[in-house]
Amino acid sequence: MTANLQILAGGISLGCVFALLALGFVIVTKSTGVFNLAQGGFVVLGAYLTYALHQQAGLPFYVAALLAIVAMAVFGAVLEAVAVHKVANKNLYTPILVTFGLLMMMPPIASAFWGTSQLTLGDPWGLDVIYIGEVSITVRNVAVILVTLVVVGLFGLFFRYTRLGLAMQATALDPEAALAQGVSDRLVHRLSWAIAGALGAFGGIMLATAGGAGLGPGLEEYALLALPVIILGGIESPLGAVVGGLIVGVIQQFAVVYAGERFGAGFEEVVPYLLMIAIMLVRPEGLFGTRKVRRI
Repeated sequence: MTANLQILAGGISLGCVFALLALGFVIVTKSTGVFNLAQGGFVVLGAYLTYALHQQAGLPFYVAALLAIVAMAVFGAVLEAVAVHKVANKNLYTPILVTFGLLMMMPPIASAFWGTSQLTLGDPWGLDVIYIGEVSITVRNVAVILVTLVVVGLFGLFFRYTRLGLAMQATALDPEAALAQGVSDRLVHRLSWAIAGALGAFGGIMLATAGGAGLGPGLEEYALLALPVIILGGIESPLGAVVGGLIVGVIQQFAVVYAGERFGAGFEEVVPYLLMIAIMLVRPEGLFGTRKVRRI
């Protein structure tokens, strides 16, 4: 029982990271109609920039992480203005291909500057643990869960009580009506990409601080695990991103421990995509998505 509770705690922490990454996808998709595959690039560059500021420039870890998150928010807004906005209205596929191209570019750029060796981010938590009864939870996992709760709470307040948050919701619901009311679609689009960049950077930092993981090539692949999350929760549902992230994180963490014994090492990496396929067959719009009514 204790072992299962520890696995559950690790799964919740992993699910929180997936949830934040999925939120980046959902906010951009809901606000702009563009499916942003470049989110994985934000994960990589955010983590490496934190390493550069902390380990190479000598800034305190929290300062380095905050600066990296802000820098990736600005970078996301600039990418939208320079590369994505110009093709957003061309057709359905061109913006996706552009974001895919950006994803393919960013990890090699990071490798060109920082190499391909595993690096230590130098986070302050290390392998420290706290005990709740007989269950041990790493301080890093506690930090991830708490920060995720704060971020989700702030998003809820932002979208409900601020002019920009209401403008983003209005644009997502009816872009033409929002434009007629004086809402700047460019501002909304760039803000959504800035939020995605910040969330990607935070997710990258947290993934690079996971025990035994470190910072190295392939970090962007974790962002692709947000795809099963948003399919499960609903591609335009922020609540679905959070719930889906927790479900996928917990299932994958249990699969790491138990599925390998029966199906072989590495099977846990397949489990989220099997879940995604199952959901698409049963409920394509996801748990919190809106069912499309089609006339025949």
